[in-house]
Amino acid sequence: MKLSNHIVTLLILLIIPSGCRKPEFKDPGPMPVRWEYDTGREIYYASPALSFDETTIYTGTSGGLLATPGMGNRFIAIDAATGVKKWSIDLLNEEVRSAPAVAPDNTIWFTTESRNLPENYKSQDRLYQVSPEGALIRKILISNGNPTSQVGLSAPAIGSDGTIYVAGDKLYAFNPDGSVKWTAFSDAAETLRNSPVIGEDGTVYFVFHNIPLTALDPDDGSVIWSRHLGVNDYCLASPAIGSDGTIYVIAQPGIAFAVSATGDILWTFDLASIGFTGVPRSSPAVDSDGCIYFGICSGSPSSALFCLNPNGTLKWKFEPSDLPEDVPSYHFDIYSSPALGTGNIIYFGQEFGRVYALSTTDGSLLAMREVNSAVIWSSPVIDSNGILYINGLTGTVYGIESLSSGPDPLSPWPRFRHDNQGTGRK
Repeated sequence: MKLSNHIVTLLILLIIPSGCRKPEFKDPGPMPVRWEYDTGREIYYASPALSFDETTIYTGTSGGLLATPGMGNRFIAIDAATGVKKWSIDLLNEEVRSAPAVAPDNTIWFTTESRNLPENYKSQDRLYQVSPEGALIRKILISNGNPTSQVGLSAPAIGSDGTIYVAGDKLYAFNPDGSVKWTAFSDAAETLRNSPVIGEDGTVYFVFHNIPLTALDPDDGSVIWSRHLGVNDYCLASPAIGSDGTIYVIAQPGIAFAVSATGDILWTFDLASIGFTGVPRSSPAVDSDGCIYFGICSGSPSSALFCLNPNGTLKWKFEPSDLPEDVPSYHFDIYSSPALGTGNIIYFGQEFGRVYALSTTDGSLLAMREVNSAVIWSSPVIDSNGILYINGLTGTVYGIESLSSGPDPLSPWPRFRHDNQGTGRK
């Protein structure tokens, strides 16, 4: 990774906490906040996941990348109906920077990072497994000191047989009992900071900086095929998978790829072709018609959410407007991965503290909720009652009444990590 990329990332993170205001609640209007829970610690990049019975929300806390690594981080279970804490696990200086995943046995898997600043931004990453009651079952070291400057961690993916796939200093496949099944990309020069996804047939897909989009056999990790995607295959957003097995990847510097299940590039879409540049951190969602949705950060002329037709042409774009003059434009980023709800509605967060609901038909604004949190990098999850859960950077978890009755049941990939349990599996 070039030094300039490190510097840009660090400068942005340094100024975020002081540059964002906390918007005040407006009148209840559409999408009222049902409850909010203060974790007592910031939340960077972590997105919530739901238990299978949707009674519990799981998420974790972390500090800013340039902040002095502090104690007091926790992994938390929150009652979905009331917003009251059920239990928490003290993680001390270990930080949760990704979404958890719920396994078929109802145990919860998540990753943490212990940072050692300022020495080359070295870190130790661990994979945790905890019971539905909050008891620690195991923790496994998955990276020990490889340099990195990316804020997000790899979110675990869980196969239908309970195999756990997660990236650290290499890509790991763990058996349900925590033993290593296989590893891949062991010669990577940096800690792997993207998340694997799993196809309907069990094939594992992974892409990252200098690692092409690669299809791996779930039994032994052997390479089925590998496909380069542009310069350095620089991808910070995990892929999505369509109903026919097509893999959708949004890579730097703003190019969408559709790749067949056999590794052929079907089409590409370059944001530059419509006059935009930006950094994609938002993972795509795919609707039942095959349309693809994703956002960009550091966007020029603005950050925006894009919808592509199934053939890779632009269907519409949404550029947030009526933005406050006292907030710098670099805080209007869309890190949040969108979530599809019933009624042809898509939801996502905007960095300085907004949650949007748009029509998937034409991108028109249906509702917007400002929340009392400076930054939203989290991706939303929508339960079967239409309640949307999302994290704010200042450490607040929100339960918001959406305009939908639940997640879109017809979408092949309705949200970040595919389902409400965050399995990353189609």
